[in-house]
Amino acid sequence: MNIALTGKAELARDEVHERFPFKEKQQIVRLGLSYAMRLKLEPIRGAGFGRAGDGQNMNVGSFDPSGELLDLVRAFYPDAEDPAEVAETLMSLGLVQLAADLRNSTVTRITDILYAGDGD
Repeated sequence: MNIALTGKAELARDEVHERFPFKEKQQIVRLGLSYAMRLKLEPIRGAGFGRAGDGQNMNVGSFDPSGELLDLVRAFYPDAEDPAEVAETLMSLGLVQLAADLRNSTVTRITDILYAGDGD
């Protein structure tokens, strides 16, 4: 099974990678998923979402070799029928939001991602 970014999310991933140059771009994609979950974004593909598959395409087994990320998605979104589809949606939403937050200086350092301004 494969999961993929939208075209907008792939551009956002590259923008995030310029600021946080992780060794592999898949790590940036995982960061996007984590950021979306941290912000409690809903995994909804609205009108401006785009089409998954217009961006980076990856095998679920290489994206999440241990299965722990999909387990985390199941824990946070227990009503979801397909955790891989939820992860696919959230990683794109999270990357687009993270790139926007880098541009508007809501996020300037990697630690800002951990403390996303919700009082936690």
